[in-house]
Amino acid sequence: MDTNLKSTEHPRRNTFAGLLSWVSLLLILCAACCAAIFFLMVLANPRTLDYAASHLQQFAGSPSPTLPDLEGAFVEAKPHEEMVYTHTVQIISALAILLTALVLVFLFRQDRYAFEEMVARGLGRVWVELKLAALVMILMMCMTALAWGSAAEKAFGITIACVLTVYLLCLDVSRNRRFFGHNIIHSVLVRVNDYHGMTTFQQRAVRRAYATIAIVLALIVLGAAGFGVAMNFLYGHEGYRKLALAIPLTAVVGITGTVWWYILALKRDLSDWNLLMDQITEMYGGDLNAVNHVPPTSNLYDCAMQLNMIRTGVQKAVEEGTKADRTKIELITNVSHDIKTPLTSIISYVELLKKEDLPPAAADYVSTISQKAQRLSSIVQDVFEVSKAATGNISLNLDDLDVGRLLRQTFVEMEETVQRSQLQWRIDIPEAPMLIHADGQRLYRVFQNLIRNCAQYALEGSRVYVTLSAQAGLAQVTVRNVSRTEITMNGEDLTARFVRGDQNRTTEGSGLGLSIAKSFTEACGGHFFVRTDGDLFIVTVQFSLVEPKEPALYLEPEETASAAAPD
Repeated sequence: MDTNLKSTEHPRRNTFAGLLSWVSLLLILCAACCAAIFFLMVLANPRTLDYAASHLQQFAGSPSPTLPDLEGAFVEAKPHEEMVYTHTVQIISALAILLTALVLVFLFRQDRYAFEEMVARGLGRVWVELKLAALVMILMMCMTALAWGSAAEKAFGITIACVLTVYLLCLDVSRNRRFFGHNIIHSVLVRVNDYHGMTTFQQRAVRRAYATIAIVLALIVLGAAGFGVAMNFLYGHEGYRKLALAIPLTAVVGITGTVWWYILALKRDLSDWNLLMDQITEMYGGDLNAVNHVPPTSNLYDCAMQLNMIRTGVQKAVEEGTKADRTKIELITNVSHDIKTPLTSIISYVELLKKEDLPPAAADYVSTISQKAQRLSSIVQDVFEVSKAATGNISLNLDDLDVGRLLRQTFVEMEETVQRSQLQWRIDIPEAPMLIHADGQRLYRVFQNLIRNCAQYALEGSRVYVTLSAQAGLAQVTVRNVSRTEITMNGEDLTARFVRGDQNRTTEGSGLGLSIAKSFTEACGGHFFVRTDGDLFIVTVQFSLVEPKEPALYLEPEETASAAAPD
């Protein structure tokens, strides 16, 4: 997404330009209304027109000895040159100001709209009671202004005040739908509802903050009022100044103590909060026995108890899950062991039948039974091995061995499988020994499963890359191939038990090959990763390199004829 594109719905506006355009609009409105008031005054009092005409006559060059003002009195006319200069400057200045204001109004009208929205939002946050009080105060000021100044000053002053008031009132009503809905009562009810919806800790924190503010304000008011009363009623008494100063000083001490009490309470809350965070950190690290010791008098006591109950619930869930998993593995192990005994007998009798002189059809049936029995035996063996690895009951013979030599021998012993696969194998194994600490028999099974996995599921005629390298103190074996079928799951899912990359199950396999390989690798202290990129399938086996102390020991892998075909 291109973040440099400008939004057409909410374009950014220049606030200063909007302010200039808004002030210019108000200036034009005030000038227009003053002009209208002047014409009304001319209609109501003809002497107003005579006064204006006399000024114009004197400005034109025919000065009269005296000029009537709006109240009917006469004032002395000024010299002609002074009148011309004064009125010329006034007229040019007024015209220039109005012209500039008119240009700004039309030039920055979009910015003015945005500024008006901002002003309307600000007015919308003011309670309607305060707005009505402001209107009453403006009305009283206008009535008071009637007793001061000349008629023109009173008329124009009241006109400007009324224009501004009406404009702001219309702007507020037109832009804010909840003009009367935003009042003090509604706000108090909303705060009360919010308070009831808070947690216990939030309620206590709000009460403490409000109590601190109320106490501080009360002490300020009492200190100021007490000082005023003492200065007025105790004036002239002995020591009245000391008594008057003692009252605000006491208020200052009370305010300081209240603020200090609030700070100490916050400090206690932060200390208790640190206890909770320590418990959360320990639980996140795996220690489900971690508890907190928040005192019952703390504001966070309820949260602390809830966290302890969560700890208990998680611990119980983990124990039940571990118990269920252990039961499942034991069931699989027992079932595998119980199936293995009769299956061995079946295989033995099938081998005896093969030695008998049977008709061709019967011989084919016996051969099919033998193949399926061997496959079933392989699946049972795989399940048994996975169960032992999952429970940690697998026996290991760890020693230093050359992983390159083991990998080469695995390919030699599986040459028949490699030849039948119709794949192009690209094997890169350095001659230099790479010693790792692992179980040779289990690691042989890992490589065997990976080779069989490629032989079964790689795309026919494609290339398989097997690479052994040393990187950052690690011996890394990488197997890459292209899948014959589409891979619709990630690598982590492919290493799960009984999961196969071939969702249609058109190939043989139990879905345990990669799971066994991963379990054996991790049991030997290595790391096993599977990554998919489209149809590209990549397996990485990593072991830490060890320094050679003596000629590398190598454990000949046992024959695993019943090994399962990995997935």
